[in-house]
Amino acid sequence: MSHRVCPWWLGYFLASALRRLVHDPAAILRPFVSEGMTVVEPGPGMGFFTLELARLVGPSGRVIAVDVQPKMLAELRRRAAKAGVLDRIEARQGPGDRMGLNDLNGQADFALAFAVVHELPSAGKFFA
Repeated sequence: MSHRVCPWWLGYFLASALRRLVHDPAAILRPFVSEGMTVVEPGPGMGFFTLELARLVGPSGRVIAVDVQPKMLAELRRRAAKAGVLDRIEARQGPGDRMGLNDLNGQADFALAFAVVHELPSAGKFFA
């Protein structure tokens, strides 16, 4: 199977408020994320879950969002600024073949990989 990544323009649909009818970020994340945590989110797209993660970690926490597409990250930053949580989010462009998170070794409290593993070139390598 060839490696496929969601087109950047589809991110607008994935970040749509209508999606909340199926996936409510607060309800999904609240049991796992609390104030002050460091959260890693691979493949955040335009931030559907990222913004709620930032709200939940509060001003003393942080969210590291890693995506391979600059346009996704640019829109995530724009949406985070509008929501007033940009200071809690570190949006990183990943190299594509790895996460590039060696500087966080052992520092993350939670990782959210929601509907993204199927886009990775090697799910086994990701989970290893």
